[in-house]
This record gives sequence, C-alpha cells and structure tokens, in this order.
Amino acid sequence: MTVLKDIFVIEKHFTNKKTPCDIVEMLEDKTYSKSKNQFIKHGDMHLSHYIRSTQKAERDNHETIKKLNQKIRRLRELILDQ
Repeated sequence: MTVLKDIFVIEKHFTNKKTPCDIVEMLEDKTYSKSKNQFIKHGDMHLSHYIRSTQKAERDNHETIKKLNQKIRRLRELILDQ
C-alpha cells in the first residue's frame, strides 16, 4: 500500500508540477492513532486510513457542534424565562 507522501511524489512525476506548500505542510501535520497509541504524520498514512480519519474527525466535529447548539438553546431559554 502507498502512503500519502508517496502519492504526491507519483503525482509530481506525472504532472511535472511542484506539490503546493500547503499540502506539504498538511503531510507533516500529525493525528493521533488510537490503534497504534501514538501520533502519526498525515503523509505516513495510507490514503484509505487518512480518509477514514478525516471522516471520523468530521463526524466528531458535527456532534460537538450539535451538542453546543443544544446548550445554547437551553441557555437562551433560561435567559428568556427570567
């Protein structure tokens, strides 16, 4: 299996274009792996693992936003009742 950083090396070979600096920086960012119990650079992740990790983070963020919105509604109700 090929990791993300290798995919961009392959892409660079076919397109003859430099990898954008924001992508290079993103590949150096780390995320925590519960299964490995350590931080892993995005560039060292397999594409499918990176996609799943990103999807999980997005779901977690969505749940957090949902809970915060519920708390905001309750606080507004409390304020309006006073």
